Amino acid sequence: MTGMTAAVVHIDSVPTDASQHPASSPYDRRLNGSLGIGRFGLYEVALPAGAATVPHHHREDGDEDAYVVVRGSGRLVVDGVETELSAGDAAGVPPEHERWFRAGPDGCTLIAVCA
Repeated sequence: MTGMTAAVVHIDSVPTDASQHPASSPYDRRLNGSLGIGRFGLYEVALPAGAATVPHHHREDGDEDAYVVVRGSGRLVVDGVETELSAGDAAGVPPEHERWFRAGPDGCTLIAVCA
C-alpha cells in the first residue's frame, strides 16, 4: 500500500519487564512501545516450567484478554477453573473474571492481547 509504514522488531530485542502494569510478570515482553501501538496491549509471555503469571481481572478498565499459545503448554485459570492449553490453542477472557496462566513441565510461550 502506498504511504504505509510498519514497525518491525524481533521479540528477543524487547527486554522483559515486570513493572509495566500491576498484572505484569517478570516473563513479559511488552511489544507496544517498540511497535508504536497504543490502543491495545500486546505481550509475549515466555514462562519457564511451572512459572505463573499474576492473577488479575479487568473489572475497572473493562479490558478483555486473548491468549494464543505458540510453544509448550500450560493451564489457564479463570475464576479457579483450570483449562489445559497447548501450542495452537487460543482463549479469550471477559473483563470481570480473574485469570492467570501457569506453564506446564516444558514451559509455555504465549502471545497475550489486552484490549
